[in-house]
Amino acid sequence: MRLKLLGKGLLLIVLLVAAGGTAQAGKGDLKVVVPRSAPLLQGKTLDLRFAKFAQGIWVRDLSNCPAPRIDRAAPGTALAIYRGLYETSSRICQVYGAEKGDRNTQRAALNCLLTDGGEAIELVTVQPRGTKGLMVQEGERPPVHFRFCERIIPILQAVESN
Repeated sequence: MRLKLLGKGLLLIVLLVAAGGTAQAGKGDLKVVVPRSAPLLQGKTLDLRFAKFAQGIWVRDLSNCPAPRIDRAAPGTALAIYRGLYETSSRICQVYGAEKGDRNTQRAALNCLLTDGGEAIELVTVQPRGTKGLMVQEGERPPVHFRFCERIIPILQAVESN
């Protein structure tokens, strides 16, 4: 009996080798492939954070400054940009590719978690307007003008100053 099973196993191995190779399957074979960068950013030197000119809390109307928590602001009225994060009332996003440098215009590809639990990949373009303004264009939507409200102070720096 053991000899019969051994013979069948050996026959299976011989057939696999004779068929020209091995069968390979691994964990994650069915995973969706996410592009490493948006097509508009391909071939450019990329960073994982926004340029310094874009960092801060921005509002449409200065009478709303200081802004309430960004996630509780009225849609389209406030946003926060800090290093590799971009937050509005409807989503929080992380940069997975941004044009490098402090140039006048910067595009960033974002991976976003929506407040309704969904996910999205977006492209945002930011451009300074004067000394206290920022034009923000999300995808193909028209650009929106925001005004600088306040600087975001890192938590460690805020603790040190107290």
